[in-house]
Amino acid sequence: MPCLVSCVFGGDSDDDYGTGLLQVGTVAPDFFIYTDDFPDGFALSSLRGKNVVLEFWASWCPDCQEATADMVDLYQSFGWDDMLFVGFSFDTDKDEWQSYIKDNEMDWIQCCELTPWKDSKVATAYNVKWIPTFYLIDKDGIVVFATVDISEMREELLNY
Repeated sequence: MPCLVSCVFGGDSDDDYGTGLLQVGTVAPDFFIYTDDFPDGFALSSLRGKNVVLEFWASWCPDCQEATADMVDLYQSFGWDDMLFVGFSFDTDKDEWQSYIKDNEMDWIQCCELTPWKDSKVATAYNVKWIPTFYLIDKDGIVVFATVDISEMREELLNY
């Protein structure tokens, strides 16, 4: 039960798990955020022309921690010129967030508002009620796949 308390926000029951994500064919909501790597700002739409795997996660989430090694493997297997990876964290402590990224060699683009999950407009736009949550966005900025299961994302990438 601690994982559900830590990693679920807004779901009413186990039957809701993984439901309500953006529909395939939806234009991926744009977001703009400032990070240490992008001090002038970063917009998701700036990645048009590339496929994007977008992961919503947090360093304090047990399910996210469990998925980290698989996410690193996905990045190493599928992160090529036209397939970019973007992590969007719901951490509120910058040092913990950056330490987790460094310690786990999460070498892809990482964003964080340093805002609680329930207050994140990006979480609302993507209807993120569970973490981790994964989206595959095509070169035109359209959602082509959405899941809360990293093994399903792997299968989708293998067939993409």
